[in-house]
Amino acid sequence: MTLDKRKTHVLLTIVNNYILTGQPVGSRTVSRDSSLKLSPASIRNIMADLSEDGYIEQPHTSAGRIPTAKGIRFYLDSNLEIEPLSREIQEKIKSSLTSVGPDLSQTLSQTCKVLSSLSGQISLVITPSHQLIRWQQIDFVLLRPGLVMSILVMEGGMINNKVIKVDQEITGDDLVRFSNYLNEHFQGKTLLHVRAAILAQMQNARKQFENLYENAFRLAHESFDQPNRQVYVEGTHYLFQGTDFSDLNKMRELFKMLEEKSKLLKLLDKTIESKNLSIILGQEQKMDELSDFTVISCPYTLRDENIGSVSIIGPTRMNYSKIVPAVDLTAKILSQLFQEIYENSLGFDGTD
Repeated sequence: MTLDKRKTHVLLTIVNNYILTGQPVGSRTVSRDSSLKLSPASIRNIMADLSEDGYIEQPHTSAGRIPTAKGIRFYLDSNLEIEPLSREIQEKIKSSLTSVGPDLSQTLSQTCKVLSSLSGQISLVITPSHQLIRWQQIDFVLLRPGLVMSILVMEGGMINNKVIKVDQEITGDDLVRFSNYLNEHFQGKTLLHVRAAILAQMQNARKQFENLYENAFRLAHESFDQPNRQVYVEGTHYLFQGTDFSDLNKMRELFKMLEEKSKLLKLLDKTIESKNLSIILGQEQKMDELSDFTVISCPYTLRDENIGSVSIIGPTRMNYSKIVPAVDLTAKILSQLFQEIYENSLGFDGTD
């Protein structure tokens, strides 16, 4: 449905005031802040039409109006003005992401922290899919009898460490043999391929290999035995700094969603399939946990393929003009970082 100029002006005045204050907006405020030069009575008539059309609503009797999801979506699609990020903020994002070195978990964790700090909201970063990441080398370090650290180096030098419990009889020499065998067979293969191969080999290991290789397969499997998607979360404390969320039950539901992650992963995985930044209003998704929240998400890429995403969860009335470009730039810098690391990796030729 298209709106005429007067309705559009009134609606956008209400949305902008609501984003600024978080409070219902009355006809007198609209009359004062708009350039229509209409009386509050005339504004009320327009607001009644907007209410009937589903763009605004009255939260309680005798209150002003607040925009509905439909009203916010109209604002986002037709009138959102992006504020350019300062060079200082751009440099802060880039330097923060490159300061932790090639460690995959630290890079993504740092990305999450920086984005949360800049936006003042909850930030989320989904890890890359195993589908495109290739095994370069694995090493095992005996920390003490029964406890081993695996160091999996992926193509481009990205590193993933994990501490694993093992049989106390396993020695340092055993671990060297394990890593030599695994590297010989799996170097250059995608983790998705390696995982499938190891699972298949583990089922036949007792029949086809001596116990040494059975243990090697088990260690390799545990080194990256995790869901294809994981989520880093930062900034949950920002929920308590807003004035919008007097309903503690809704906050509990959101925290539960952040802890369990499965429903959140399902939603964010959809945004990875998109080529561009997505703005998802919780009310449009009919998800109770996100009814008062919006998700801003942008995929990051490797070799022109979307492999993960960076996102913000904030109140529906968040400052989109400032937060959207921060999410967008963070995803772009993370994509550049991945590309540079992979291009500089030993033997990388840009092919599959």
